[in-house]
Amino acid sequence: MQLLKKFLESYVTLTDSQFETLEASLREVTLEEGDYLLREGNVCRTIGFVVEGTLRVLHFDQDGEVTRYFIPKGHIAVLPDSFRYQAPATENIQAVTNCQLLTLRYEDLIRMYDQIPAWTRLVQKLLEEVQQQRAFGRQIGAQEVRARFQLFNEEYPGLIEEIPTKILASFLSISPIELNRIREEVAR
Repeated sequence: MQLLKKFLESYVTLTDSQFETLEASLREVTLEEGDYLLREGNVCRTIGFVVEGTLRVLHFDQDGEVTRYFIPKGHIAVLPDSFRYQAPATENIQAVTNCQLLTLRYEDLIRMYDQIPAWTRLVQKLLEEVQQQRAFGRQIGAQEVRARFQLFNEEYPGLIEEIPTKILASFLSISPIELNRIREEVAR
């Protein structure tokens, strides 16, 4: 809970009472590697905070699965448009590793607007953070291959070794063989 409190305090200051109100509505969720938090076509009814592990946002196209971006420990897991408008999701959220999350249901989030004055600003900031994650996923694709690898390592320190080669290669838009070659060159 301390990780969540520290994360939220980087955006707004909540009183102990306000945090307790939020805490009472949170639910713990455990996902095994490969489990889905949300599948395309379903409505995103929760916003999650990753306490342990890493998730990814992906979609499927004619070539198979395409990883859009990652959601590591200490970040928010949500598909903003699906959540905000309670509309079917166009992407999936899947656990890359075993994960622990704290989730808040849409209905509880709406109720918080009346109970916590800073809630509007907090939710806006959280959704902006998710949009930045999405933008990074688009930005990295425009870079040269080695630069993609370097940018990924800077944005997600430590995840290069944690994420399976096939998934990381998908995100970097390179083949698993090319990714292994770059890893070997960097290790030298």
